[in-house]
Amino acid sequence: MDLLDRVRNDMARHRMTEPGAKVVVAVSGGADSVTLLHMLYLLKDELEISLHVAHLNHMLRGEESEEDARFVAGLAQSYGLPSTVRSIDVPAYREQRRSSIETAAREARYSFLSDVGRQCGAKRVALAHQADDRAETILINFLRGSGTTGLKGIPPVRQGIYVRPLLSLRRLEIERYCAENGLKFRTDSSNMNEVHLRNRIRHRLIPLLEKEYNPALVP
Repeated sequence: MDLLDRVRNDMARHRMTEPGAKVVVAVSGGADSVTLLHMLYLLKDELEISLHVAHLNHMLRGEESEEDARFVAGLAQSYGLPSTVRSIDVPAYREQRRSSIETAAREARYSFLSDVGRQCGAKRVALAHQADDRAETILINFLRGSGTTGLKGIPPVRQGIYVRPLLSLRRLEIERYCAENGLKFRTDSSNMNEVHLRNRIRHRLIPLLEKEYNPALVP
């Protein structure tokens, strides 16, 4: 079964959309979200849905962030889709909230997506989390002493609004899909910064666990 069929089946199994629904697609510009947009665009007529692209510039990486925003705006235009591209000063927001930069970015992002959804009348917001993200989240929660709820990781549907069609796909599968379909994407340089716990888990812990303990660690 190819990746598009797997996503189609997952969307049907979890009832991620319904005919006539408008779906906001959160697109950062990375391989995951570019793949999500491409697949939903291919499926939109079959699923009888309409799409609206949303991108938030967190203003964390200077010109690189600006280039991401321009890339996503151009991508939406190439598909003939409406888009909302907005900037939020996350460092300033972080100071106001006295939180970590990750928490501030997440809060700003979900607030933005909720706002876009209300403005364009969308019933769903599609997010590009995939299987590796879920494994990383479970390990983060475990290391922080989470209870059983945290060990469930990322759900395919949350609050009846947020849907994650790519949750059964691995990161390498998604990157291969981009290559096979000629999809260009942006690379977030901050994903290589191992100051962040998630990046250390992604680049060090998961490869070690897969190599030394369980090659099928990420389902």
